[in-house]
Amino acid sequence: MNKRVLLSVGIIITVASLTFLVTRAFFSDTETGTGSTFTMGTLELQVDGGAVVAPFVVDNIGEHGDVEGGHVWTITNSGSLPGRLYFAIDNLANWENDCNKPESRVDSSCGNPGQGEGELGETLNVAITLDGQEVVSSDFSDVNQDKIGTDWRALAPVVIPAGESVDVAMLWSASGDDYGNEIQSDSVTFDTVFTLEQLVDEQI
Repeated sequence: MNKRVLLSVGIIITVASLTFLVTRAFFSDTETGTGSTFTMGTLELQVDGGAVVAPFVVDNIGEHGDVEGGHVWTITNSGSLPGRLYFAIDNLANWENDCNKPESRVDSSCGNPGQGEGELGETLNVAITLDGQEVVSSDFSDVNQDKIGTDWRALAPVVIPAGESVDVAMLWSASGDDYGNEIQSDSVTFDTVFTLEQLVDEQI
């Protein structure tokens, strides 16, 4: 092997060695962030301090000549996220409980008492207020069961920020010109339904 061949082989080995050294010579640094966590926010509805939502019962309406009254609920968002509040009534029923002689003279449903036969609901004007301002009105007739919830949903979003509260009230009344003996002993039953949903952009 002549010197020129040996010199060429030596150059190739040297270039290969330099290439290896270059590929190993880049600077580097690594930083590691520890303890990263994803935590979901919370949304929790409390009615009147978080106790079981007890029904309210109003007996002997008209005892003092007035057919009116009201009930207030304090609604609190005890979670960490803002929520949109919805309110509705469900399982509305008008009951014909009994018929005394004065009622039987004017009430055609006395012969078939029971659920759906009472007249009280259609005579009661109902107003729903939010922090003292009336926002929805209706009555308690069976055909209007969904009206309160539907009208509430049509409002500008009722938003409760985390940790804050609003007062929702139901007020009812009936003028003496709107009823007679046909509502004696009648009753209205229903459920109140409060729902708090996480607020999203399209709800605003």
